[in-house]
Amino acid sequence: MADLGLRLKREREARNISLEEIASSTKIVRRYLEALEADHFELLPGGFFIKGIIRTYARTLGLDEDEVLSRYRAAGILADAPPA
Repeated sequence: MADLGLRLKREREARNISLEEIASSTKIVRRYLEALEADHFELLPGGFFIKGIIRTYARTLGLDEDEVLSRYRAAGILADAPPA
């Protein structure tokens, strides 16, 4: 895997946005955000929910949601989720 979570974390840090700010604005619990940034996908809810978490996180950072989702699909993480 290409350290997808680390890429997201670096984008967040480059924008000086804390995990608390993202959790507050997205209503995604911090432990899920931490798991996403650490590539611990086994700690995230599956299928539809992980797709929503990734999409919302990307949108909050101002990233292209479809591009971010396609990276996760290419890595096989969203294999069960239908394309956006």
